[in-house]
Amino acid sequence: MAKTARNLTVVAVMVAAALATPTASLASDAPVSAAPPMSHIRTADPKVAAVVQTAFDRSVTFRKMVAIIDASDSYVYVQGGQCSHSVRACFVSVTASSTNRYMRVIVDSSGSELELMGLIAHELRHTIEVIAEPSVRDSAAKYHFYERTAMHAPGGTHETRAAMAAGEIVRSEVRKANRGLVR
Repeated sequence: MAKTARNLTVVAVMVAAALATPTASLASDAPVSAAPPMSHIRTADPKVAAVVQTAFDRSVTFRKMVAIIDASDSYVYVQGGQCSHSVRACFVSVTASSTNRYMRVIVDSSGSELELMGLIAHELRHTIEVIAEPSVRDSAAKYHFYERTAMHAPGGTHETRAAMAAGEIVRSEVRKANRGLVR
């Protein structure tokens, strides 16, 4: 029980820090053109980078997730590719040094930009779940964490309602922002 309370406190502090950031992009629902603080989310894939930028510009939820990751000890590497288990995106690994954790996400970038934004948001939410658990420092610990906390999905994968919601919310916010840009 104490561990759960401590972990919830860590997440609350991280969210409070992210929300207290004096940045117009976090305080406003309006699209912004500032570059995302990509210090902790990295990619070498130009399409993924462009989609991350657009999601950051048009989604408050996406900006908040980026802020939480940037406030952590973790770096998330997002790359295009194929996942096993017939899924379009996956959070495949966690490794750690003495001071940082490194997480790898793979996304199928063959769909629309809106789909890709949702997939990336979904997987970033999973990384935030792991960030909230300081003891998860390798892929085996990540697996056991999700065995305890997530729903078992078809094909042996794990799923959380929070990650499913994050993808949908980001897609919805981007759709709404896109309608505002057309006018």
